[in-house]
Amino acid sequence: MKLKQTKVMLFLLTLVFTLIFRPSEARLDPSLDPNHLCSDDETTPVANLPGCFYAVRLAADQDIRWLSRDCCEAVKTLPDCLLLVFPYKALNTIILKRICVTKFPG
Repeated sequence: MKLKQTKVMLFLLTLVFTLIFRPSEARLDPSLDPNHLCSDDETTPVANLPGCFYAVRLAADQDIRWLSRDCCEAVKTLPDCLLLVFPYKALNTIILKRICVTKFPG
């Protein structure tokens, strides 16, 4: 290769590696991250209703019999985050909201 070709190749290689390994700025705000776990403050409405968190845990396993209308209203107030329903299983609150809308339309 000629010197000019080598310089162009080196420049392009540097450019590609810079674009690949540059940290993304799209997710700097943790509140916008859809993969963050719900905090205790965010789950307070569900935790304050007797049996609601247990019903949500069962709904995570497709058993929606125990979800009440009041519990679903509390679920609908949750922000978009991951609710830790079992020690190693988190469920997106968007899915829970959809379950509640399906069970109690309107």
